[in-house]
Amino acid sequence: MKKTVNLLSAVLLVLAFAACRQTEPQPAFQTLQDSSAFLLTADEQLWPPESDTLGVSNSYCLAWPAEGLLSPEAEQELLLLTFGDSAATSFQQAADAWLATTWFYEEDVPHLHRHPADSVPSRLPSNYGHLHSTATFDSTLILFTISSETGAAFAAHGVYATRYLTADRSTGRTVHLNDLVDTALLGPVIVRAIEDLVVNRPVQESLFDEFRGIPSMPMPDDFFIDSARTCITLVYQLYSIAPYACGIQSIVLPIFWLSKHIPLTPYAKELFGPEAYLPEN
Repeated sequence: MKKTVNLLSAVLLVLAFAACRQTEPQPAFQTLQDSSAFLLTADEQLWPPESDTLGVSNSYCLAWPAEGLLSPEAEQELLLLTFGDSAATSFQQAADAWLATTWFYEEDVPHLHRHPADSVPSRLPSNYGHLHSTATFDSTLILFTISSETGAAFAAHGVYATRYLTADRSTGRTVHLNDLVDTALLGPVIVRAIEDLVVNRPVQESLFDEFRGIPSMPMPDDFFIDSARTCITLVYQLYSIAPYACGIQSIVLPIFWLSKHIPLTPYAKELFGPEAYLPEN
């Protein structure tokens, strides 16, 4: 009987431990998975390669906000970042236009079914385009990360980008860099971050010659805020400040360090909290 009680106690302890493990706190940023909060499209292909067909694959798999989650201005910015289409007024319009893009030279289209896969026409441009995005959120912000790649299979390399859009959940509006700091004063601070912070050493080593030793850096097109609210990461796309071989460049600005070099806006102070930045004495 005593052995049975001990065995039962051990089982209960294991179950209790498992229950505690399952209720551990989740990461601050979680994947947006409520179907009322976003639209997730399936991959689609245009002219998919087959055994006797050479062609391209255009695909997208995008997390997209439900109607009303973002302000009209923020959704228009997201459309432009994702599809590069300034004329589109809806997701479906922009997605359909992107998928319908004709990548083939017209005179080469008849060759698609004429040649087997091991006999490639000399001018067949096997181009491609891929889009993928994710949406993560916490109690305050939604972060959209949009990855794209386009190119030709017979070219030296394709071109890729990773774009970011951050939105405030309470207002649905986009958070821009000048909502956090005065960007007119930020250029010299970016230079100091590259020169002073070890984490940005790879950027310093990758810069084009014209960006070495300059007093002020240009503003990036993209940035994101980490889930712990401790850093702003500036993102410079291909060729912006470094060669293609060096890839996309990211410059990390820790909030505590940044607040010593440039004033944070009231909105930024509220967003990051006094534990992340340097409080005024």
